[in-house]
Parts: sequence; C-alpha cells; structure tokens
Amino acid sequence: MRELDLHKAKTADKSKQKNEAKNAKPKSVLESFEYIVELAEDSNLDKEFLEKASTHIKYAARKLKLTAMQVVLLAMFVDRSEDSRIMISEIAKYAGCRTTKILRLSDDIDILESKHYLRASRCRKSLSYRVPGAVLKSLRKNQPYIHEEEPVADTQTFFDRFDKLMNEKDDDELTHDSLMEQTMDMLVEIKDTKFATELCRCGFGDEDTLLFVFMAHLFVENNDDNIGFHDIDDIFDDNEIPSWVKREFRTRESELFEKELVENVNEDGMARSDAFKLTDKAKEELLCELNINEVGKSVKGLIKAETLAEKNLIYNTSECDQITELSSILSESRFSEVQSRLRTAGMRSGFCCIFYGAPGTGKTETVYQLARQTGRDIMRVDVDKIKSCWVGESEKNIKALFDRYRNICKNSKLAPILLFNEADAVLGVRMEGAARAIDKMENSIQNIILQEMETLEGIMIATTNLTTNLDKAFERRFLYKIRFDKPSVESRAKIWQTMLPDLSEHDAQTLASQFDLSGGEIENIARKHSVNAILKGNDSIDVHEIINSCRYERLSQNNRPKIGF
Repeated sequence: MRELDLHKAKTADKSKQKNEAKNAKPKSVLESFEYIVELAEDSNLDKEFLEKASTHIKYAARKLKLTAMQVVLLAMFVDRSEDSRIMISEIAKYAGCRTTKILRLSDDIDILESKHYLRASRCRKSLSYRVPGAVLKSLRKNQPYIHEEEPVADTQTFFDRFDKLMNEKDDDELTHDSLMEQTMDMLVEIKDTKFATELCRCGFGDEDTLLFVFMAHLFVENNDDNIGFHDIDDIFDDNEIPSWVKREFRTRESELFEKELVENVNEDGMARSDAFKLTDKAKEELLCELNINEVGKSVKGLIKAETLAEKNLIYNTSECDQITELSSILSESRFSEVQSRLRTAGMRSGFCCIFYGAPGTGKTETVYQLARQTGRDIMRVDVDKIKSCWVGESEKNIKALFDRYRNICKNSKLAPILLFNEADAVLGVRMEGAARAIDKMENSIQNIILQEMETLEGIMIATTNLTTNLDKAFERRFLYKIRFDKPSVESRAKIWQTMLPDLSEHDAQTLASQFDLSGGEIENIARKHSVNAILKGNDSIDVHEIINSCRYERLSQNNRPKIGF
C-alpha cells in the first residue's frame, strides 16, 4: 500500500513539473532546453508534446536559428552532455519511442553535426555523439554556437590543420571521404605555395594525393622515415586499408613511386616491401618551404610533453616514494648518467617499467605527469586497438612499431616514453603447446616484445590491471614494478578537495570515509558536477547531489555507504 502511495506521489510530482514546464516563460536557451527535456520524457515526440513545448521550442529556435525538431534533439543531447558517447537508442528510450523514429530524424542530426553542435564518432560497431565543450560555453552565454576556422595561409598551417583532422579521424569523428574533401579544399586555399603547385603538377587523383599528404604529414611532424601499412590504414574507415593500396605499394605500381616521391625503406641492403618513406626529391622539391629537420608540435602517435596539462596526483606513501625516485632518474642529466654506467657495467641500458593495479588508480596519468616533468614525449600504444590489425601480419606490425620508436629516438633530443597502455592482452602467461592459430599469434607477439625489451635503448612503460597473471619472462625484464593500490581514506579526502576545492574539509573527509572510490571514480563525479554547474549556471557545491553521484557511480551498485549520512 505504501509503495502504491509513493508511486502516486511521484506520478503527481512529475505531472506537476510538466505543467510548470509547459506554462513557464523561457529566459535563456538552457532554461528552454530544461523545460523541453522535461516535457519530452515518454512523449513519443508527438504533436501534443510539440504543442506543450512550443513556447520553449520557438524561443530556442529563434535564438539558435534551428528548426523546431533540431532544437528538441539538441536539447536532449545537451542534457546528456557529460557522456562522451551518447547513443541514439538512449535518446529514443527517454522519449518513449522506437530507435527507428529517431533514426528517421537523421537529417536533422546531420545538420546539427554540420553546424558543429554535435560531433559524431563512427566506427564499425557503433555510432555515438558528444557535445563539444565550446558549444556548452556558448549556450551558457545564451548565444548560438558559431564554428570558425582560421584560414589556411601557408604550407606549415596546412600541415598543422591536417594534423588536427587526423586527430578527429583517430577518434572516428571524421570519415575517409570527409578527410579527403577537406584536404582538397585546403590545397585550393594554398594553391600558390610551392607544395601545392608541385603536387598539382604531378596530376594525381584525389586518393593518391591524400596518400602522399598523409605520408608527408608523418615526415613533417615526426621525421618518420619508416611508414608501414599499419600507419597508412589510419586514413581509411575502420582502419581497413584497401587491397589496391597494398598491391600498388608492394609492386611499386603506385603513381607515387612513378613520380619518385615515395620509395621502399632500405634495411641491410634490402628493400622492405612493407615499409616506405619519402624520397629526397619529395623532401627537397615539395617540402622546401618547411624546416624539415624540425619536429612539429604534435604528431600522430606522439604526445608532445609541452601539451600535457599539469595535474596534482595524490598517492599512497609507498607509491609516492617510488614515483619520485623514477621521476628523478628519468630527468635528462640523470638518465644519461645512469645509462652510461649501465653500459660500462655490461648491463642493459633501456628502462622498462610496469605500473599495475586496479582501474582508476592513476597509472596512465602518472606516465603523463612523468613525461611532463622530464620533458619527454610519449609514443602511446593502445594494445586493444592495434591487436585487430595483427591478424595475418602480426609480427611485421609489432616489429614496425619498435622500428618506429627507434627512429623517433634517433631524431629526438630526449628519448620519448614508449607507453603500452592497458597492456593486459600481451603481458599474460604464454601458452605452452599452442595449437590454434590465434594462440600461436599471441605467443609470437609476446616473444617479439620480450626480444625488443632486451635491446631497448629508451624508456618503455606498460600499464595493466593484471596482478597475478603476469608472465615470469616479462616480470624479469621490468626494472621498476610499481603497484597502484586504491587510495587510503586520507588520500581520498585529499583527492576530493583537489577535484572540488570548494568542498569543506569535513565533507571531503566524510565522503572519503563512506565511499571506497578510486581516484578515477572521484574525478568522474567531479567532472559530472562541473557539467551540471555549467548547465544550471550555479557553481555552488551541492553535497547531497554528490552523495547520490557516489552511490550510483558504479554500475554494480555495490558501492553503498557503510552508515547513512
């Protein structure tokens, strides 16, 4: 009986809220969005809903210069803007309609994307969206978002802009066709430059032009003279390099070879059929406007140290001591001295480290901060992303990865950090007597990594959630093994106050005592609070709202407070 009364009360309360939303007069776009979302719940987005929400829809449509349905869709996306992967099915479920109904509105969603109110991530398995922070900032000012790009004035600006496009492509926010279209448009903008003029004179089709621009981009940004198929497939959708590209490059039938702009990498007097580089002719004639010996500010696969934001990480005592020691060793002067002494003693000079422990304990972020403190770039390897490319050419690809790292080390003042992020898949115990092809491939990959660790001259750091299943051969080769435990109560309290400086010391201590959260989970809750503050225009700390976020942070729902507040 009591449950029935509660249900009736909730229904009445929801009905009251919808009536208030219907009759309220909007004062800002975000306020209109709030009322639209309130009325859209379980409405099936029908005519009745459109009539009830008409005042708010018209206000926002006039302000943003969008259609009524575009405003409704944008309001529901903005309401979920703390999520970087918003699915169409989530919007449909909230509106109480079938996913197909929202899919029928794809033209409106595409327009929102074209106006840069939304960014879409398209990969083989799913389609998702996110709302950029710049959009939220404009909406908070009650202004429409206007996306502006600086004009492409010269060859250097062209490659800087192409690098940004490749970052979007890596995030599946740009298709191959869109990348090619925007590249061709940029070449028109710099048509009077030496680079564009000489490239036009070659008479390439759009596909070959994009291939050359991409390879030139790798060289300009990274002095990369060892480009493999695993690099080239990044410009194609779902990382599926077309067979015609492989065939023409392997047989040297590509026009890029005919015009003497690309050649095979020569290794020990033999031309490699799976590795390529720009010719001296290409560098001298097409890239003469650039300082090709200077590594650019950013590069595909290389995170520049100066771009890393400073972050105050809170560690338990045992972790703090080891990380401080490692940071000191990796400094420029100290590292050279340590390597020199190791070589003199006949020992391996490379530094291989492993950070292991529970998710969200700061393993990856610690690598970033070490890189920032020591001025070292990071070559990040996401194992889960590249393993799908290894089938059939696994050995070649993993060898090419280490070849590329060696090449970067040769052209860098400081050896960058080779980061194997979430490396669980390659650090586990090898299978004895493997019979299946997939098991043999896994073992082969692990053996190559072990061999490369033996001859490594630089710095390799692997992060993993493994605690007991680490292969003994890997364990021996890691010089530093740092375990990241969940933060203690004292550490959690410091993390809370670092993430939310306006939180009182008492509230931080209480949250730390009641909720056994990792640093990553606390940061997630703090980010959600910041997004809500932007949407509501209210920066004050609502402790009860944070408590609710703590209770529902984990999907398992096992994270209950020990005692009620």
